[in-house]
Amino acid sequence: MPPGSILLFLILLPSGNAAQPAVLRLEHAGIVSVTEPYTALLIDPADTLTLAQVLQSDAWRSPARLTPDLPPGTYWLRLKLVAAPGRSHWLVEIPADQVTGYVLVDGRLPPHDTLRTGFLVPPRMRDIATSRPPYLSLHLTPGVPHHLYLRVRHNFVSYVSPGVPVPIRLHPIDEALAAERSHRVVQGLLAGLLLAMALYNLFLFLVVRERSYLYYVMLTALLALFWLSASGYLADLFWPSERAYPHAIDFYLLLGAGLGYLCFTVSFLETSRYAPIYHRLLHLLMALLALPALLGLFGYWVAAEQAAALAALMAALLSFGAAWRAHRRAHPLARYYLLAALPFVLGLVVYVATWWGLLPVVPVTRYSAQFGSAAEALLLSLALGARIRLLTRERAQALLDRTRAEAAERHLQEINALKTHLLGATAHDLRNPLSSVQGLIQTVREELPPDSPHRELLELAEAASQRMLGTIEQLITASALESGRVTFRRMRVDLVELVAETVHFHQDRATRKQQQLVFLGLTTGSCVVETDPEQLRRALTNLLTNALKFTPSGKRITVQLARHTDAVRLSVRDEGPGLTEADRARLFGYFQRLSAQPTGDEPSSGLGLAITKQIVERLGGRIEVDSTPGQGSTFTIVLPVSSAAS
Repeated sequence: MPPGSILLFLILLPSGNAAQPAVLRLEHAGIVSVTEPYTALLIDPADTLTLAQVLQSDAWRSPARLTPDLPPGTYWLRLKLVAAPGRSHWLVEIPADQVTGYVLVDGRLPPHDTLRTGFLVPPRMRDIATSRPPYLSLHLTPGVPHHLYLRVRHNFVSYVSPGVPVPIRLHPIDEALAAERSHRVVQGLLAGLLLAMALYNLFLFLVVRERSYLYYVMLTALLALFWLSASGYLADLFWPSERAYPHAIDFYLLLGAGLGYLCFTVSFLETSRYAPIYHRLLHLLMALLALPALLGLFGYWVAAEQAAALAALMAALLSFGAAWRAHRRAHPLARYYLLAALPFVLGLVVYVATWWGLLPVVPVTRYSAQFGSAAEALLLSLALGARIRLLTRERAQALLDRTRAEAAERHLQEINALKTHLLGATAHDLRNPLSSVQGLIQTVREELPPDSPHRELLELAEAASQRMLGTIEQLITASALESGRVTFRRMRVDLVELVAETVHFHQDRATRKQQQLVFLGLTTGSCVVETDPEQLRRALTNLLTNALKFTPSGKRITVQLARHTDAVRLSVRDEGPGLTEADRARLFGYFQRLSAQPTGDEPSSGLGLAITKQIVERLGGRIEVDSTPGQGSTFTIVLPVSSAAS
């Protein structure tokens, strides 16, 4: 309030010869928009003019309005108002940062003349503590001319007014407050419904652990918070009346909801499987949402709003395209998504077109994005319900398939056990007759004279029975190992001595095939291990037999023993044909015949390596293979250091 002397000066002060705007007569109900012919504008670049200086200034220009092309500073607006009988109390809506109003009647300031409002003015300091829009309460005497002076401080690139003109509207107070109450009730109900849906789907997520529900919770919760913020509920509940509410929160709530919507689209439609191109584009758009967020943080709200509007339009179109692509590729739930996305896409297109000035600003176009997003959120809940039914069927089918698989596995185990039992029993039953046949052959051969022509035939029969007896012994060993009937008896064994004896036993065979069989033991000392000597000897014998069988005449077979800090390594290296990739894939299987052929027409049962692998693993070690086609193979038995005793 100016001092009394200044008031007297103001009363006697002439109005000057400034341009006079037309008189705005408030003669009818409803909103009255103040257009250019009814306003005069005075620019205060330094923000130093007082009301007295404003009243005597002749720098007013009319018609005028507050547009973003004005230079920075403070602006004074002047209106001349006349109210009709019965229309004395009005609210002036001016969505600006800070507004101070002065009402003069016959050049005088009446009591309680100073009015304050604005987005940056705390609610308790405003005429009417509505969150948005800010109002000035204007009492007019019917039929009497009033001059309204408005001192406006405003940033045209702030979030609340990103590069657009500041409109001025007058509302009858009863209609304005009724509309405000209705707006808050509708927004509150809609936000409450969305919060209830978010809470319900959060419980569903905790039950089914389906990520789509979590993203839907994110989408609906942030939309609900946006509407609560836009209607003033968040400011009433959580923001003190001594501080101005930061309305830019609305912008980031919408960005967060957009991110949740994109994540929900990717998860619900399974775009990586059904629409891979859209999958990559949607992820790129998620990353691009950081652009409007950063622009807003640095105060570039015009660019931030434009980037956000473009991103929203792209999100709507890409998500709709992804849903259509997924539907074409027989996604079971894509049709539900299309039904839900249609109102959102239409509402967003209308909203962006309105924001760009292509459509008029009316309630339907102004709130089209909200209507579309609310309809989509509700319809998406139906889609999630269908997803629950689909997941229930899939899990029931998976449980049925698992039960069948377990039954089939048990059946296969029973068959395998029966096969192992029959194999072992058959081998045992065959071994005794073959041993008898072999003994009879030896007896008959000894009774024949040296020059008998039948001696060679008996020798062939004896060799055949010996090969068959060896195969049966292998079958018996494999059956016993697989059924767990082999007992491993561990004892302290000098590995150098065991390997040397085994190599010496095979020297005669190597000599007959003109092969070099070499043992490279430790340079000093012995190598004592805790192991089963018979089983380890059997494993080493199988490796040596294979090396002798597949190595050509004149080539070298090397057996090497090495002791390391963490393991003992026993290697058998040959110079045979090596292993192909197909051979390596089935190397340790039962009855597997490899691509290489024995060099001396030796028989091969396909059991030796399988038995060796089982023995080594039962001894606590592992077997390694290093082979290059055409350059030979190296089989290494590795026993852990815990098995070795120094």
